[in-house]
Amino acid sequence: MVNETWTTATMPVQHPPEPIFSDYVEMISLVVMFVVGAPLNLAAYTQLAERPLSTRLELLKRSLNYSDLLVLFVYVPSRACWLLTYDWRGGDFLCKIVKMLHTFAFQSSSNVIVCIALDRLMSVLSSSHHSPAKAQRRTKAMLLIAWAIALIISLPQLYVWQSYLALPDFNWSQCLQIWEIARLQNVSIGPETFDAESWYSILHICCVFWIPAMIVLISYVVVLSWVWMNSRPSISNSMSAHTFSIHTGCETVDTVLTRASEWNPLKNFSRSLQVKDEKKMQNPRIVVSDESSAPLTQRPSISPSEASAVMRTGVHNSASYNASVTRSRALRVSFLLVAAYIVCWLPYNLLSLIHLLDSGLFNANLKKFYFLHEFIIFNSVVNPYLYGLFAKNDKARFPRVK
Repeated sequence: MVNETWTTATMPVQHPPEPIFSDYVEMISLVVMFVVGAPLNLAAYTQLAERPLSTRLELLKRSLNYSDLLVLFVYVPSRACWLLTYDWRGGDFLCKIVKMLHTFAFQSSSNVIVCIALDRLMSVLSSSHHSPAKAQRRTKAMLLIAWAIALIISLPQLYVWQSYLALPDFNWSQCLQIWEIARLQNVSIGPETFDAESWYSILHICCVFWIPAMIVLISYVVVLSWVWMNSRPSISNSMSAHTFSIHTGCETVDTVLTRASEWNPLKNFSRSLQVKDEKKMQNPRIVVSDESSAPLTQRPSISPSEASAVMRTGVHNSASYNASVTRSRALRVSFLLVAAYIVCWLPYNLLSLIHLLDSGLFNANLKKFYFLHEFIIFNSVVNPYLYGLFAKNDKARFPRVK
């Protein structure tokens, strides 16, 4: 998580500060997101735990679900309690552990998103060179490294954060960074100490968001570029399209980008299917699945893009068609998860970067925008819907979660 020191209230000399209006708004939003997000993520956890690890995306979704649960059950309650009391009552040990777990939760979320992006990149660049078993072992190794890195990055918090009795007369304590404590104690701090604080803050924000975001963006630029270059069918080459392997990405791209205008014979068929899909979406549900292993004849309906793939390739009820649909859905789900991560995390981290680079500008104009941090929590609330969004046809395998 991004450094929180700039949200700490200024401590008066005589009396402890009291919460302001924005603190109550934040506290209410945290409670609402916990009430909504906790059941969603617990339902997703239950469904994911009952399913076999048949695909790499299942592994990735489980890890993302674990990190979301950490955010909702560790960060949200502790932050809400602090806003309610404006006092740290957990002692020095709990101060260190809680702050370490905060960083671990958010760092693990970023690292898992990086694993999702790298997995999609590797599936595009090396799918023809690795067996599914090797690819799954590679994903497990990436996730193990991701969680280990999150733990390593979180460990310095045990040293940086301490419980400090700011107002002994009122027994009023806070969980603060060592640099804040030194300033409150009016300790003479040399320039090298301020440099250490600045470098630590910059390194912290880079590890939690900016480095993972750059890896994710580069990975998806490569993936989308490869997809665009390898999936531009022409009418004159339609006969040769039947010889393409499922690893070329042609079917995947057609499912993702859905070029509806290229296949005129399917227009009426697509419209009827879209009407059916819209009726089904009237009752939202959570189904943690992004694939369909049932034959085509057993599925209630297929999307227009999938019908387009069938028309072009002539593949019906085949293992290759099911594999193609699985790959396309995995790409769609992973793209949604990555897009939500960037959209939800970017505003607050951009604000924090401005605070580190130009504190004067931040204090004068931007300090009131701390509420942007709530979007990071919202990302953990919405993730279960995102990785269950394209499983509308798996009714027989996974019941509706109400």
